[in-house]
Amino acid sequence: MFRPGNTSIARAGVGLQQVRYKRRLAYPRYNPQNVPKPTGKKDHASFFQRALKGFLGPKNIRGEYYRNKYYYPPQNHKPNYIVPNGQTVVDLTYREAFPPRQLTLPGRNPELHPFPQNAACRTASIIPDELKQKICDDINENGMHAQEVAHKYGIKLARIEAVLRLNSIEKQWQQENKIFPDLENFASVMYKMFPLYQPPHGADNLTEIPTPHKTLQQRFLTIAESEPFGPVDAAKILDLPVARDTLEELSQVNTEDSSKEALNKVIVGAQRQGERTAFKFTSRTSGDVGFRYGASRRDKRKDRSVGFDAEGRMVYI
Repeated sequence: MFRPGNTSIARAGVGLQQVRYKRRLAYPRYNPQNVPKPTGKKDHASFFQRALKGFLGPKNIRGEYYRNKYYYPPQNHKPNYIVPNGQTVVDLTYREAFPPRQLTLPGRNPELHPFPQNAACRTASIIPDELKQKICDDINENGMHAQEVAHKYGIKLARIEAVLRLNSIEKQWQQENKIFPDLENFASVMYKMFPLYQPPHGADNLTEIPTPHKTLQQRFLTIAESEPFGPVDAAKILDLPVARDTLEELSQVNTEDSSKEALNKVIVGAQRQGERTAFKFTSRTSGDVGFRYGASRRDKRKDRSVGFDAEGRMVYI
């Protein structure tokens, strides 16, 4: 950092004086485990070098830190991310301890959240082999469309297409004998490192809206430039019910007094098991019912528009 010096040249705005600040070393805020002490006068290792040795632990003849719990990749579909508690070496005196509150967030799961201070970052799950086979069977054998399968299992469409493409490549490599044992071992280790994806049960998938099967094929129609063509005409060509008729069917509620269906201008939501009420949505004009939430931009101005209601009272418009 530079600042003007106390000289005549500095007063003229030309001279600069260098100022140095002492840096603070970032010592760990937890108690490190098994930090070796200096071994004599010839040991010039710093505190951080000795702390790194304590973090890694002892090394065997093959150069592996066999007692470090973060050294080997996990093989139980549960990622083993670092917990800042200073305990990395597993020995006879090992006891699991919780990290300090200022070093991690409450509710953080070390198996899913890699960073202690960021609970929003979550490890992506991998699709199990059984589910991949079901996806391929539904599309290749059962004739289902990729969008229907995506809505069925709650998986994005791009990921469904990737599963199909990789499955075809894997079969091609098996025929060409390109899958070597090293590649199989690598794929097996990586597969067991990530958590498995579980399809949601009874949850609405808002990312993939199911598309009617009849609209998946292209239709060509030649019409005049001045000929009107609307959603009703498109529904007739695609052999689908009109959206207006579908909404009217949803608004029909069976009454208990009579066996006939009474047509109400409401839309009744589906009442699931365990819910006490059924929501009804009625069409109303904005401003006639309810109260406005918050204030508009002109409510705090002095030149607001003034009007009168049906009873003759002055109101702000």
